Amino acid sequence: MIGGSTKNGPLARVPAGYKFAFLFVAGIGVYLLRDTGAQLAALAAALVIAGFARVGAARLLRAMSGLLIIAAVVFVTMALAMSPSEAVTATLRLLTLCVLAYTVTLTTGFSETLDLFERLLRPFRHVGLNPAQVSLALSMTLRFIPEIRTKYFEIREAQHARGLGNSPMAVLVPLIVRTLESASEVASAIDARCYDSAERGTERDGPQRALRAPNGSDPI
Repeated sequence: MIGGSTKNGPLARVPAGYKFAFLFVAGIGVYLLRDTGAQLAALAAALVIAGFARVGAARLLRAMSGLLIIAAVVFVTMALAMSPSEAVTATLRLLTLCVLAYTVTLTTGFSETLDLFERLLRPFRHVGLNPAQVSLALSMTLRFIPEIRTKYFEIREAQHARGLGNSPMAVLVPLIVRTLESASEVASAIDARCYDSAERGTERDGPQRALRAPNGSDPI
């Protein structure tokens, strides 16, 4: 998951369905808020919730370092295109939702997310959708976000040591290559475990078995 899941704190014991439902409702609620004071209160509440996940201020800031840059760009762009007040509102919304999303993903295990997606998609099986296949794709997308971020920082530091830190291509090209290599390794691991998403009898357990090591414990 984004930032790496943890089982510390009371939020880790809350079922994944409730946490994602709260995130959905909070997303709607944040966009209904118009007052800047209410937006600040929502952001403060999100930070308090993150505290219950025992994230730690240093870890939260480290995870949100890239987001703060994006938030600054959003603020400047909207301030020039619309108005400073609307820019503040949009920036606070973005920060609030990202803190909540980070907290949810941090306290929810990969297998829990996979199982939740599969249960939600199961009714669509009657229209030809394979729940196991779609849930696997969604979960793998979430799984690769922190991996790509880690690879980006590793490559950037290595290229900076070579004096190529100011060259975007020197970072992007190795990042794309390493990401494709990781995707190929995961695909090979899934094939080696004989996971067939088309089999109805393995829709529930197939993805989780496919993503576990041979000893049946750790995900890929």
